[in-house]
Amino acid sequence: ARFLHAEDSHHEIPRTNATRYLESRPVPYIYTPDEIARILDAAGSLRHQKPNPLRPQLYVMLFGLIAATGLRVSEALGLKLDDIQPGGVLHIRETKFRKSRLVPLHATVVEALDRYLALRRRHASESPWLFTSVHHREMCHTTVNYTFRCVLRRARIAPERRRQPRIHDLRHTFATRVLEQCGAERRAVARHFVALSTYLGHVDVRNTYWYLETTPGLMADIAAAAEMMVGESAA
Repeated sequence: ARFLHAEDSHHEIPRTNATRYLESRPVPYIYTPDEIARILDAAGSLRHQKPNPLRPQLYVMLFGLIAATGLRVSEALGLKLDDIQPGGVLHIRETKFRKSRLVPLHATVVEALDRYLALRRRHASESPWLFTSVHHREMCHTTVNYTFRCVLRRARIAPERRRQPRIHDLRHTFATRVLEQCGAERRAVARHFVALSTYLGHVDVRNTYWYLETTPGLMADIAAAAEMMVGESAA
């Protein structure tokens, strides 16, 4: 550009920051149902610890809850016993965008949560947190991430990948699987998408687009819908 500008002053020189590097988000890993089952099995085989006798059950419940609801890790760790509402509903308070929302749970999740609570009351009744540390405080994000990586190795999830899958990818997987189950009718897709965005706690529905990572089934539906729209416009 500088050479061209020297030859002809009409050529502009771009600003120095015009092409600065933009950090891209890491591509999420979409777990298969079998991989999620293996993760929970591996979590259940974790060794008990004297300060934390509920370690296996705690991590099975934590990872299972995130996989079944798409909660952010911070939202799951921030849950208190008082946030469990009657009828199988979680009250998520002060989320990423300082919003609160209610998250209804599937009946199977409610049953698993009831079993976990029955054990938890016997071992950590004095702590207000649903998932409590060895000191009966809110669990540390770093500890949870470390344990999840250990569980992935035990379960042999994507051992050939240079970049290991993350616990947050359970949230991506939840969103992708929910949308895969949506009908092909355009209005139904729109309603389903808005409902999912609300369930995930997004303040703007456009934030949900990032979770639409490609899977063969989802891409086939998108391609079919696009062909239908082209056909309608050409008719």
